[in-house]
Amino acid sequence: MGRFNQSVKKRLRYSVVALAAVLSLVAMPLLAPIVTQAQSADSQGLQVSPVIIDLNSEKGGNYSLKLTVTNVTTNILDITSSTNDFTASDETGNPKVVTDANAPESTYSLRSWVAPIAPFTLKPKESRTMNVAVNVPQNAESGGHYGVIRFSGVPPQGGEGSRVSLNASVGTLLLARVAGNINEKLVIKNMSAQKNGKNTGLVSNGPVNIVTQISNTGNVHVKPVGTLTVKDTFGKTVGSYPFGSNTKNVLPGTTRKYEQNFDKRFMFGRYTAHVEAGYGTTGGVLIGDTTFWVIPYKLIFFVLIIIAVLVLISRKLIKRYEKRILRKAQKTSKNKEQ
Repeated sequence: MGRFNQSVKKRLRYSVVALAAVLSLVAMPLLAPIVTQAQSADSQGLQVSPVIIDLNSEKGGNYSLKLTVTNVTTNILDITSSTNDFTASDETGNPKVVTDANAPESTYSLRSWVAPIAPFTLKPKESRTMNVAVNVPQNAESGGHYGVIRFSGVPPQGGEGSRVSLNASVGTLLLARVAGNINEKLVIKNMSAQKNGKNTGLVSNGPVNIVTQISNTGNVHVKPVGTLTVKDTFGKTVGSYPFGSNTKNVLPGTTRKYEQNFDKRFMFGRYTAHVEAGYGTTGGVLIGDTTFWVIPYKLIFFVLIIIAVLVLISRKLIKRYEKRILRKAQKTSKNKEQ
């Protein structure tokens, strides 16, 4: 029996070593760092500054905005301008410019408030600073109004570079807050954990995206700013991130999505993500939570299969060894009888 135990132990040691090697190969992709490459933005023919103007205004007020337009090309450009409405194109908050001049003005429009800008010409690398008049009507609705002052440049007809197909268009976003009956109201529409772009409450491994959708049910743009924390099963904080931004407004009647990547090397159990942010000028507060589980069920299932296979192999080896011992014992017994 001593030899039997030593043989079984030896085979089990080999099995454990093989299992460890397999698990190491499986775990390596999970621990490998993710490398991303930055993409360079395409250069544009014009630059304008500032990019965003946040104007606090009164009904009937007259205001002057200072804008600078620069020709960054090597061509002479004839510059024209226009003022258009804009809104959020999607939940990322990217602006969508309404270029149809015949489109009816929305409740939040201000395109008729901006005085026309006379066309002008810019030499290569030349800049022009101008004052743009904004006249707020006496009957303007209180709350937020939005528009974009756009500049486009083309080479002069018949001049040098006229064959260059250049139609640069840049703009300054104008966000006006008209005093009066202001309603600042944000609500968390939804908060969830996402994996590969889909909501989930259970993942086998990171990273996990914490997605918070915030809707503006008021009448003026506001910016939520706060903190997102992630706690594990034992209530320990395992992640803390800034939430929102001083530059990311939520426009009235729109929903904006905020995403935070949560990626820890070793995660297991139940996690709770908590958002707490302030907004507006009257002390508005946003509070939201979502929970998700991280259980490496794929790896666990694979390990269980390996263990099951090892148990079956061990049983077969044990039975084969027992039969061998039994045959030897029977042979020895026959020899003694003879």
